[in-house]
Amino acid sequence: MPAYRVDNVPALWRPFWLTYSWVVGIGFWCAWNLLNLTCRIRFEGEQHRVGRKNYIYSLWHESWFLYFVTFVRSHRCHAWMQHPDAYMKPVHVALRLAGIQILLGSRGEEGREAARELVARLRRGSSTAISPDGPRGPRRVLKKGVLHVARDSGVPILPLHLSASRAIRIGWDRKIIPLPWSRITVAFGSPIAVMEDGFERADRLLVDSMSGTAEQAVDSH
Repeated sequence: MPAYRVDNVPALWRPFWLTYSWVVGIGFWCAWNLLNLTCRIRFEGEQHRVGRKNYIYSLWHESWFLYFVTFVRSHRCHAWMQHPDAYMKPVHVALRLAGIQILLGSRGEEGREAARELVARLRRGSSTAISPDGPRGPRRVLKKGVLHVARDSGVPILPLHLSASRAIRIGWDRKIIPLPWSRITVAFGSPIAVMEDGFERADRLLVDSMSGTAEQAVDSH
């Protein structure tokens, strides 16, 4: 239902839409848990997470499914901006089952208000996750919203590079869907603190880390 939002689906269709959304959302949740149980998951660079209780996790849009599989049981006190379009409701259901708080807003004044609320929650200790090239691309082209959120909140960005040994790829972003019993690797980059005059450097470090091309971890604290 691309023409509708989660708050204005016609009453006639709403029961069917909600039923569909919950069935599909629970299906996503079960799939993430099944893959979490059957896949071997390896973490690299975990020392970069030491010293803070909250971060802005940043990953390319293609890695979202891997992210859900690897963190499905560990994410608490997270607040995420999400699109209010009606077709996104199954994703909202699955995220809420994971204990993630949803802030609706992606464009215009509604998006700016959601970003302000996200910054406030980050300052109070929540974490978030953002894909700087999403949701419509271009693929692996960074938009600077994540840098603004990091600057305004004072919370550093923690870049993630995720990969799977056996997977299929779908969609405009070539999204990675891991197969059962594959090996998933999650590499944490060095935290990136964003200052007013450091956008260009932060942009470069973030792109390199998320793409797995950084030659070495550069701690910007």
